[in-house]
Amino acid sequence: MGITNFDVIKANAVIGASFLTQGQQFYLKPYSGSDGNNGKSPRKAFKTYAKALSAMTAGKNDVLWVFAESNSASATTDYQSATLDWNKDLCHIIGVNAGGPVSQRARMAFISTYVTASNLFTLSANGCLIANVHFYAGVADANPTGCVKVTGERNRFVNCHIAGIGDATNDIAGAYSLKLDGAAECIFDDCTIGLDTIARGTAANSGLLVDTAATRNEFRNCRFIAQVEHSTNHVHVRIADATSIDRYLLFKDCLFYYMSANYAAAATGVMKLTAALTQGYIIVQRCMALSDAPGTTIKWDVGDGNQIAVVAEATPAADTAGVARWV
Repeated sequence: MGITNFDVIKANAVIGASFLTQGQQFYLKPYSGSDGNNGKSPRKAFKTYAKALSAMTAGKNDVLWVFAESNSASATTDYQSATLDWNKDLCHIIGVNAGGPVSQRARMAFISTYVTASNLFTLSANGCLIANVHFYAGVADANPTGCVKVTGERNRFVNCHIAGIGDATNDIAGAYSLKLDGAAECIFDDCTIGLDTIARGTAANSGLLVDTAATRNEFRNCRFIAQVEHSTNHVHVRIADATSIDRYLLFKDCLFYYMSANYAAAATGVMKLTAALTQGYIIVQRCMALSDAPGTTIKWDVGDGNQIAVVAEATPAADTAGVARWV
């Protein structure tokens, strides 16, 4: 297998190499940086994402390099006191860290006293690349609604961990780790959605929430993870209504994984369609779903709606390899 552009992105992030762009490059150190700096060199790094965003120019492929300075969360995190709306097109974020699959050491999180009914990060801009960043939404309050909301088009997340409902009190109806709210033609590569350290499921919520005719969005080689305390309340993917998808929502080579304490709350379904779809397709290609209770059968659709196309590369029956089966 040859080197992919994902490998190049990760390599650049690890070594802090230059990003080929006609725009400017800025630097962020949440621990030791200062918003009094100009942000144009590692020694003059900004401290906050908000300050960096204000210095960037939309449409120029400006790049923000986010530096880990320790293995601890406190030394690698910009703690937000309000939702950060990343609203400038073609402005990119690259975390400089080891590039692990979870809890990357280039982070964004709520301050501990956050009590607003909102989400941590909104990507309303178009054409942005975000790589090697950990978004974490977890505070001891029942108001925060989610972690990352994407409303823009043609954005790409690579090797990011998007973790919502990070505290037991965040386990409220409608909460999410990631929400596609009208987002179009976005790609998530090698990302982790959710977390398996805080049990959820006392209310109906999800890892991924899809709404408002989200169009042609794809998840490739992603991991959806959750610790649950109810068999059906929390699902990896929740489709809000009959028109939440336009064209298609594609999952390719993804893992959908549930666990529960002492096998006590085996999840029974990966996705929940709140209403029968009247437009769009859900396509599941070469994916794996599992629940941690031995002998438990897990369904792609907890509601048996027959509106998810599952594509298997090989099946035991003759002449059926690669055929979509509705479930």
